[in-house]
Amino acid sequence: MKNWYGCIGFLSLLGFLGISGDEHLFLSFFAFALFFEYFWVNPDEMFVENMRKCATLAFASNLLITTSATLILSQFNLSGNPLAAGTALGFGVSIAFFAFSTFIMEIRERLHAGND
Repeated sequence: MKNWYGCIGFLSLLGFLGISGDEHLFLSFFAFALFFEYFWVNPDEMFVENMRKCATLAFASNLLITTSATLILSQFNLSGNPLAAGTALGFGVSIAFFAFSTFIMEIRERLHAGND
């Protein structure tokens, strides 16, 4: 195996819970199937740096959203368990942010690769 970034694609298996169960929100996990292509990518310095940037931004967004959502939910009594709800919201948004930012970085890299 050339790199482990393709393992992110295994999150797409959670999408089958949306098919077999009543929770249709799990269907959005099928978007992570796109990460299976990273098993066949030859990682160069630019690829690794882009992955680090995306992970750093996703982690920062997770901290910000988890903290602010937990504070807002507890302040206005909007949830029975504001810590769990804030953590779930922060995790969900950070995963989506990571997936979207890696997509944008990959598009940028492909567009600039043709100009060299």
